[in-house]
Amino acid sequence: MQQKIFKPDYSHGLVNLSNSLAVHFGLPAKHPTLPELDRALNAHDYKNVVLLVMDGMGSDMLRRNLPENSFLRSHLRADISSVYPPTTAAATTSIYSGLTPKEHGWAGWQCYFKEYDKNIELFRDVELYSQQPTGTHVSKDFLDYKKLFEQINDAGKYQAHGVAVFWGDFAISSFDDVCNKIAELSAGPDKKFIMAYWKHPDGVMHKTGCYSPQTQKTISDLDAKIAAMSAKLENTLLVITADHGLIDIDKDIKLNEIKELDDCLRLLPGIEPRTVAFYVKPEKKADFEQIFNKHFAKDFILLTAEEYIKQGYLGEGKEHPKLREFLGDYIAIAVGTTILQYQTPDGLEAPDFAAHHAGLTAKEMEVPLIIYTVD
Repeated sequence: MQQKIFKPDYSHGLVNLSNSLAVHFGLPAKHPTLPELDRALNAHDYKNVVLLVMDGMGSDMLRRNLPENSFLRSHLRADISSVYPPTTAAATTSIYSGLTPKEHGWAGWQCYFKEYDKNIELFRDVELYSQQPTGTHVSKDFLDYKKLFEQINDAGKYQAHGVAVFWGDFAISSFDDVCNKIAELSAGPDKKFIMAYWKHPDGVMHKTGCYSPQTQKTISDLDAKIAAMSAKLENTLLVITADHGLIDIDKDIKLNEIKELDDCLRLLPGIEPRTVAFYVKPEKKADFEQIFNKHFAKDFILLTAEEYIKQGYLGEGKEHPKLREFLGDYIAIAVGTTILQYQTPDGLEAPDFAAHHAGLTAKEMEVPLIIYTVD
């Protein structure tokens, strides 16, 4: 079933949020800034500016799962745009770098690398279909960049810290750890930037759906912990957003089971179950377009890779040298409630999802700009 679509807005979204923070801390803008955040940053010379990114906490799930008087909803300033595709790999990289997906090259959860002749999960350095480790740091070798807190530290004028599992400066194993570390750092002297990330509610929503009791409890608990943390802050601007939202899934199609379509492919599909890169045999392109649209025209928009870039889905800027390799020949963009997966004969079984993201619906694309200030 087709949903309300929301095309990426690179003038009022996550890329602009990141550039507002960069400019505030004396770095050059890579793209336009976000007016709502600029006004908040310029209203007072805050000792602390904190950015907290909550994975999967889209605007739709906030409004459906929290009351208006909750901490997060009561400080909601605006809905802004995620990047495309709205998925953690592409969106957090844009937040952390200030770059568009076209520039940073993180096209989705998994991408085809000719150097390995495999589809590699960018965050985990494993081959998608077998889950076998590559033994190397693929994203660091090919898609490396400096996060905003590192850029600020390198400039030498202000302090900056990262609070997250994997890439932060501190040992973090729970959301309590995230909140406690933000409060602890904020109590210290000198002007500083703190960038933090937490993996939920995304993980719960993937398993149980966008509006399940488990999701409602998770976001309510997170809301309460953020409210308690905010009460400990002084002279702080707290900015909270998400990388993307999610949508409940009705159908999970295994592409390998559609033999006429599978026969058109020269490589396994890449990127995401809701933004799919297809690598098609040159002599089969006309057949592929007809077959794909016969099966999926109601749920997906099919574009050539060139159309996908020219129509601005990945934003503007200098194109990353690996990007074309990742996009293949065609990109299928989800506008319904279907996901497309692929099951290899000797690979692991494709996972089940109650909800997913990386499509063009408003539920996936719209994320909140939440601003809490204490002078």
